This record gives sequence, C-alpha cells and structure tokens, in this order.
Amino acid sequence: MSFDSAKTLAGIGAILAGVGILGYVIPSIVGLILFLVGMVELADYFNDSKLKSDITGWFIFGLIALIVLTVGVFLALIPFTMSFSWLCMNYPMIPYHPYHPLLASLLIIVVVIIVTAVFFLLSAVYLRRAMSNMSSRTGEGLFDTGGLIYLIGAILTFIVIGVFIILVAWIIIGVALLSIREPSRNP
Repeated sequence: MSFDSAKTLAGIGAILAGVGILGYVIPSIVGLILFLVGMVELADYFNDSKLKSDITGWFIFGLIALIVLTVGVFLALIPFTMSFSWLCMNYPMIPYHPYHPLLASLLIIVVVIIVTAVFFLLSAVYLRRAMSNMSSRTGEGLFDTGGLIYLIGAILTFIVIGVFIILVAWIIIGVALLSIREPSRNP
C-alpha cells in the first residue's frame, strides 16, 4: 500500500471513529478498523516496529476494555433480572432479601467499571506513544497534540466531558494524518 493510501485510510478512520462517539456504532467500528489498518501500513512504510507495536497495543487493550464492559453489563443484568423472578421468591429455603440481587448487580458494575477503566487507560497510553512517534517521524505537531488530548479525554471519560474531548482528539489526529506529506527516504 502506498504512503498516500495508508495516510488517507488512517485519517478517514480516525474521523469516523470520532463521529462514532456521538452514538453511531457502525461508523465507529469501521473507523477504528480503518485507522488500525492505515497506521499498521504507515508503520510498515516507516519500517518502525515500535509504532506497529504501540498501535497494536492500543487496539488490543481497547478491545479488551470493550469486551470486559460488554460481558460485565450482561453479568450485572443477571442478578438484577433474577430479583424480579418467581424463582427467587418461591423457595423458602433460600434466604431472600429484595436488595441482595441489586447489591450484587451494583458490585459487578463497580468492578467492571474499574477493570474497563484500567484497560482503556492502557489503550490511551499506547495511542499517545504512537502519536508521539508519528509526530517525530513526520514533523507534524498535531499528532502529539491529538495523542495528549486523547489521553486526557480517556482519563476524564467517566466524567461525561471526556467523551467529547476524545471526539476532538480523533478529529485532530484525522486532520494530522490527512495533512502530512510523504517524507523523503534517505538510503
């Protein structure tokens, strides 16, 4: 893949990933995959294994965070729905308290949020490192800015403002990718 194709693929993917934060799941997934493929191709173009491992780490930790969140929400719903079930109320030998399933759901949600936050922050650190690497490779300072804003947004995600900060970071990264020029190769 050529440099221009890879940068365009990654740039459009970054912008789609940002738009996906507004609730459009399919464009977000497509954007993240396009960004991953484009960045891996750019890492191959630069022959930079560190950039490739950082982008791969970003994707893997982000995927783990998403899986933990999805499975955790499903697991939290089980005790919650069981609290309304006739199974819990018709067996006198099982001690039942109406708040027991709700507390179990709350505990699961708290644990899931903490584990998801750890993996999401790890993912953000890897993306920040990759964007710093791209900034040094291309001389484009927007990569550094976008990576830092993404990391700040990841830290503030659990305060709703962090989601909008990540949206801005994706747009900045996308603009940086679309605006870079192919560097001259020195033999």
